[in-house]
Amino acid sequence: MKNAVKKAAKKLLYGPLSPIALSAFSLISDLEYRYFNSKWKKQGWKKPDQDEINFVCENVTVIYKSFERQKMAKRLYENLQSYYPGIRVIIADDSSAPLDLKGDSLEVLQLPFNSGLSYGLNRALEKVQTPYVMRMDDDELLTVRTCLGKQIQFLEAHPEIDLVGFCTLTAIRCMNPDKEVTKFTCFSMKGAPKQLRIPHMTQIDGNHFVMGKVPNLYVARTDKVRGVGWDDNIRMLDHQDFFWRAAGNMVSVIALGTAVFHYHNPFQRQYQKYRQDVEKDREYISQKRIGKLQK
Repeated sequence: MKNAVKKAAKKLLYGPLSPIALSAFSLISDLEYRYFNSKWKKQGWKKPDQDEINFVCENVTVIYKSFERQKMAKRLYENLQSYYPGIRVIIADDSSAPLDLKGDSLEVLQLPFNSGLSYGLNRALEKVQTPYVMRMDDDELLTVRTCLGKQIQFLEAHPEIDLVGFCTLTAIRCMNPDKEVTKFTCFSMKGAPKQLRIPHMTQIDGNHFVMGKVPNLYVARTDKVRGVGWDDNIRMLDHQDFFWRAAGNMVSVIALGTAVFHYHNPFQRQYQKYRQDVEKDREYISQKRIGKLQK
């Protein structure tokens, strides 16, 4: 069944109907984002007040990579400014055409074409001057349930914790964000170079649980992230490697009740051409693990 679905998806992606599928996915995901945000507002969730805006802008810089998805990169920047006007944003872009985006609190780092995700994130991280950094992807959007300010307050109150991961609401198969992160409960990081400082699944409070690996969407202490960084040799598959190396060096938790919208469009032909080219990454990571196991 899974193979049949994959074949059908590839046929759509590379076939004559791909432009229609691209537009349809964009329309449906946009409607979903509006629906859930509206629903949560009716339930009492609100956009940040001025005190939270000031607190976040003073303490957080958002970094993300952009590659062949200018509309998404722009949409996320505008989304961030609509929730936290003035928040510092650094975008590392390695697209074939330079990212055409300007803003008072924005810095765009134009990198060589297809430099890779890890390389771009490292270059952006070098520019961060705030005590906290939020790592995002360009196909995500804040919602009224992101509550970034509360997560910074949590980190301030818990010096033993270094990183807070957010739950995701993924289009177009949206499910409860808390349930979607249950797949991360299996990542105890057993076999990592170092043991977790706090055991996997330890409950810190009513909403925060220690996890060896959280979604690739988090806010963390800048100095701690710098201590781990991303491997420039890995172009796309940075997620597992980052948390593998972070084990024992950083303590990560998931924040239940939060929600960031993820609307990755699988029908973006140019982007997918490079996104799916990961064989060299897999080979490099495999050899890297073997080398560490032998030491």
